[in-house]
Amino acid sequence: MVVTTTSSSTNNNVLIIGGGLAGLALANVLKYQGVPYKVFERDASPDNRSQGFSLSMHFCLEALKSSMDPVKYATLGEKSAVDRDYPNRADACLVDGNTGERLFMFPSESSSHDVFRVNRERFRNWLLEDIDVEWNKRIDHYTIITHNGGRKVKVTFTDGTVEYGSVLVGADGVNSQVYRQLIGSEAYDQSTSVNPVKILNGSYWIDSTFRREIENTLSYSHMMGSACANEDASHSICLFVSLLDHDPARKEQEDKPYEMLWSISSVDQEEPNYETDHEKLKQAKDWIHQSGFKGLLRRLVLETPEDTKVTALQVVERSPHPKMDTLRGDPVVLIGDSIHKMSQFRGIAGNHAILDACLLGMELTRVYKGDTSLDQAIDTYYKEMLPRGRNAVEESHQAVEIMHASRAQINGFIYAMANKATDKQEKN
Repeated sequence: MVVTTTSSSTNNNVLIIGGGLAGLALANVLKYQGVPYKVFERDASPDNRSQGFSLSMHFCLEALKSSMDPVKYATLGEKSAVDRDYPNRADACLVDGNTGERLFMFPSESSSHDVFRVNRERFRNWLLEDIDVEWNKRIDHYTIITHNGGRKVKVTFTDGTVEYGSVLVGADGVNSQVYRQLIGSEAYDQSTSVNPVKILNGSYWIDSTFRREIENTLSYSHMMGSACANEDASHSICLFVSLLDHDPARKEQEDKPYEMLWSISSVDQEEPNYETDHEKLKQAKDWIHQSGFKGLLRRLVLETPEDTKVTALQVVERSPHPKMDTLRGDPVVLIGDSIHKMSQFRGIAGNHAILDACLLGMELTRVYKGDTSLDQAIDTYYKEMLPRGRNAVEESHQAVEIMHASRAQINGFIYAMANKATDKQEKN
């Protein structure tokens, strides 16, 4: 194999492996702070594959707002929200699936910080604005080298090219090659597992009348509910619903300007795995019937057109391996799903990934300015991130169990949460 060096060995770039949300957020921070960086993404182009559906951005936004270009940050909502006409509307609710009634509301206007429900593809495109990415670059391995008495990192890609930098950031997601090499294959496998929950996702466009019913009865943005066949059933079917897009131009065409996502899940291991969209859609509708869902959530799934694409999702979980508490010395660091991969049932993975990027970005800025050493910066970052990441993975795992538990268990959880929220409001 012919190895091509694409930059000199004196390069001080921060090398970011992965052009997902975490890697791009880090690039935005470093660019605004004046720290040299390069982003490498294995996909051939920005639109090479689907970027997922939608997500709520909340607790990470203060850190993002304070560390990136404020002019660009000010455009986040108008460019990436699921409804760009009302970018700050991110209300959510919990629903009793067996009655169709709203149980608990989470109004976005009550938050003390910015909250956006974003279309994931548009959000990534927003992060990509004015960020240079080298596409079709898959890492093979990295090597730590000594240069002028210090340490550098040499990254070799599968196409034979090589890059040198001052630090390597693994933002390469759940299948992180950087994480695997850093802790070894055995520890990688020990800290990574597949949750047995089965998830089916579908989306389609609905008319304004149906959309207004959902807004007025349940929530403007997104909602989650569970239902089970009877009081004695040991587990429930969980259904998550969210506005995915609002395209006013479609109203003039066929009055279906709202794209709605549904995501239905089961922990029943007897349920088969199907291949075709038709079979998966039938399975989703069967789950709705069998569990006894009522109201608008039931209607949304059952009225899904027969030609709808239905995606089966696998939930991979990863809690940072204990070795990460003491593994120091190399100019290699991890952010996002590469180090803490969690289920989507608490809706916090994207927030943690971007918070990682902001905190690490500011630590690397201090290194670049000469205010701290790289070793100290990585250690400071890990001391905050590792316990936070482990806690988030565990809480997200518990959320899978809670939302698929018996009806009595779910109601107990919801009422406890409502009482906690009431107590908090009274104290404030």
